[in-house]
Amino acid sequence: MNEVAALLAAFLEATGRQAAIWERREGSVAPTLLGASSEVFAERTASCAQAWDVVAWARSHGLHAQLVNTGESVGWLFVESVDADDAAEAMTSAMASAASAAVDADRLLGRLLPLVRRITRERDGATRELAERYEEINLLYAIGELLGGTTSVESVADTLLAELAATLGARRAVFLQTNRAHGTLTPVATLGLPSEHYEAVSLEQASHIAVRAYHAGSACTEDGSAASLADPVLAAGGAPLMAVAITRPSTGLGITGTFAVPTRRGADGVAVPMGVLVLAGRPGGSPFSGGDRKLAVAIGTQVGVAMHNASLVRAAVERQQLAREMRLAHELQLKLLPNPAVVQPEARAAARVVPAELVGGDFYLLARLDRDRTGVLIGDVSGHGYQSALVMALALSAAAIHVQAAFDPSIAIEAVQRSLREELMSTEMSISICYAVIDSRAHEVRFANAGHPHAFKLSADGQTVRLGAVAPPIGFSDQGLEECVMSWRPGDRLVFFTDGLVDARDAAGRRLGEPAVLDLLASMNAGQTPAAILDGIYDRMNAHIERTPLRDDCTVVVVDRP
Repeated sequence: MNEVAALLAAFLEATGRQAAIWERREGSVAPTLLGASSEVFAERTASCAQAWDVVAWARSHGLHAQLVNTGESVGWLFVESVDADDAAEAMTSAMASAASAAVDADRLLGRLLPLVRRITRERDGATRELAERYEEINLLYAIGELLGGTTSVESVADTLLAELAATLGARRAVFLQTNRAHGTLTPVATLGLPSEHYEAVSLEQASHIAVRAYHAGSACTEDGSAASLADPVLAAGGAPLMAVAITRPSTGLGITGTFAVPTRRGADGVAVPMGVLVLAGRPGGSPFSGGDRKLAVAIGTQVGVAMHNASLVRAAVERQQLAREMRLAHELQLKLLPNPAVVQPEARAAARVVPAELVGGDFYLLARLDRDRTGVLIGDVSGHGYQSALVMALALSAAAIHVQAAFDPSIAIEAVQRSLREELMSTEMSISICYAVIDSRAHEVRFANAGHPHAFKLSADGQTVRLGAVAPPIGFSDQGLEECVMSWRPGDRLVFFTDGLVDARDAAGRRLGEPAVLDLLASMNAGQTPAAILDGIYDRMNAHIERTPLRDDCTVVVVDRP
């Protein structure tokens, strides 16, 4: 039973009168039944909406007809009438009142119908969007699993191409890798081309869609006759095309596949791509949408980062420079973190990650949920090294999706926990994570804390209140998280940091400690900006350690809503 039929069934139960709604959309020959309180009544009104005079037809059959808005078009609502003649003959106030109540009920039903249709459409749209987000998460995990454990792009190119094509609904695809020495894009894997030989594409062939995506460092689409010219092999018969460049943040050095690839940015600031993915052959010949382009660009960046991380491991082993290469990989991870300005203008934020010598797993996320709510998340992956950095990238990608899909902190963290369960089990790693939502309209901050020890609310009077953990770090267990609530007043702010700050040691091995950080926060003026507080914390840490290297990554996030 659909929602409209359920509404009409409830109307029958409340009033004892049958009802049905028939929609007549523009261009359609016959009306469409949206719902009825019973199959018998649906058959009784089947020819109603096609009558020349619907109102007269309904009256002659003991029905009341009302033209209503269905949310997408208009339609006729048919309801069993109250016997008005008997009411007039009886001349009693009770019968007149019953007739008036029936008219009011009919009008109310007519107003409820478009509301039910609109809510249903919004629900279905949200469900589709969430399903698309889960597809993106699954693809990110596939990329991490494929490229995280190998230093050979060619060995996983076929599987990677199949995963990407399935996510974007393509039947034919090619993975082209940059060969700067020859000035070409060289195919390393193809999909759906059993009898075609895909030739290398010269970077001078400006009309080819792969070359255009390469030079743009982004995504390009074509359809119709233009697609056939842009890639005659993949776009056979004018099938729509999309090409996306595989890019990553520039560090100055990188090896991918068997070719040395320059990674410095060009004069226009666009990163030199490591390759291009070209897709075509969607079912029904539908073109790639703007949403597909955005997803493809995001995927291309994630593939580029994962490819680069894998290449760093191989290059480090081959050149015995593991420590240096891992540091470069960590710098790439830092560039995935959001700019604190994303929460403006409703909130102010300052955040900084100071890496240790080895790759680590600290991360944070800031989200502008709506005008009244700001999301603040901090996480710390256990351990060090390349594996920790890869899990950090997966956790950040999953968190970025889930905090937008669910505003409740406990639901969002539980979704991240489910998304990373297999990865954390296979690596025997864990993540301490705390996610809080500041709600200035409700004057509260709601949070869920999975094992993160250093999360505080700093009041305007200098008092600090810990946002205590309600569950162990994710990866230790699958238990649900309890959501907690604190009051939020003007002048309050959130201060989150990782254990790298409190464990910072001087030359004699003495820790900075949490009490020293809290004393500093209590002494700072309430009118200071988050940036000033952030600088004060790091100045205190640097004064303590002097030139002693950090033993762990140090991350601090400060957020308020003036």
